[in-house]
Amino acid sequence: MTAAAAEGEAPGRLDVLGGVADYSGALVLETPIAATTRVRLALLDEPQITLASAGRDPVTLPSTACGVLGADGDSARGRAWLDEHRVPTWARYPLGCLMLFCDSLHWRPSAGLAIHVESDVPVSMGVSSSAALEVATLRALERLSGHTFAGTALARLAQRAENELVGAPCGLMDQLASSHGVCGALLPILCRPDILSEPVRLPPGMLVAGWPSGVAHTVSGSAYGIARAAAFMAKVIAERQLDRRLAHLAELSPHEIAAIDHDALPPTMTGGEFASRYGGVDDPLSRIDANHTYPVRAAAEFATGENGRAAAAVDLLRAGAARKPADIAAAIGDLMHRSHLGYSGIGLGSPETDAMVEELRQRGPSQGFFGARVSGGGCGGTVVVLLAEAALPALHRLTADMTGTSVIT
Repeated sequence: MTAAAAEGEAPGRLDVLGGVADYSGALVLETPIAATTRVRLALLDEPQITLASAGRDPVTLPSTACGVLGADGDSARGRAWLDEHRVPTWARYPLGCLMLFCDSLHWRPSAGLAIHVESDVPVSMGVSSSAALEVATLRALERLSGHTFAGTALARLAQRAENELVGAPCGLMDQLASSHGVCGALLPILCRPDILSEPVRLPPGMLVAGWPSGVAHTVSGSAYGIARAAAFMAKVIAERQLDRRLAHLAELSPHEIAAIDHDALPPTMTGGEFASRYGGVDDPLSRIDANHTYPVRAAAEFATGENGRAAAAVDLLRAGAARKPADIAAAIGDLMHRSHLGYSGIGLGSPETDAMVEELRQRGPSQGFFGARVSGGGCGGTVVVLLAEAALPALHRLTADMTGTSVIT
């Protein structure tokens, strides 16, 4: 039965290990944050869709949006409709979810629909404000319509909205973290594409927090697209060199990547050179520009290395009773630092986040700071920090003094 009104809520997330290795099929470790996005839906008698969010201009559209994808579910038709009606980017997230929901579940509002968004998840800071909005919208639509998703289907539909109707080439990690994460624990996700393991608790007395850099990040940015394309280029090269078909680049080990000759898998390669030698890639979201230079070897090393680092962190946490909490945290902190360096190698670092990580490394475990790395899509955004609970006040002070931002927990 369809309700007259409904609400959905979902959190942002902190990316502790994994990040942009998600689209390569790596293991990633995510945890939800306290900040959430709330979406309220109400049926209208008028045949229109209204969207409202604090600080944004309201949007009113014809209710034909609910059926614009058509019987064949053509997302290109949806994007054209959004462009034709000049829908702002922020509204494309909930509206894209609505379009796909109506298409997938063959549901329509009786006439019109009001969509109201409230959120305290920081925007463009690499903590998945977009995934929180998508998941909250779909949860509200579940309650409004009476239809319920099973397993990871809601997260996968949320990702489709971002990929196909917003145009951001994200992996599935963020939506899974927002919809399945557990507070106070790390959720291991094997992104092939959505294999979830039992959450693992941090060592006693330790927590994870986010330090926003103040540098806005976007998944639709060019650096992210270049890094993603480089990973899929590396996958094609590795398949050719190893005479092995791969479903995911992260199926390979770092040793297998290291064994590939540097002439075959060079540090960098132009899109034109790749196209002439290998043709294209099997990722529909990657665009290879003949004039761009891609960090193909670093992309392969990051994907395979990050997969191993996340697995090592899970092993440390699950065997925690045999070691001191500070020793476990220090070992995971070392893995986080190596992950941070990997981001720079694929072009997703920034001077601001490098300075933040180095400041925390200088303070070190003696002051309660065990690890830090730029997270999510990089290029600014948020530095995720592994620290002792007792060091949280010091992080608050440091954050206010250096970047004028607020700690995310």
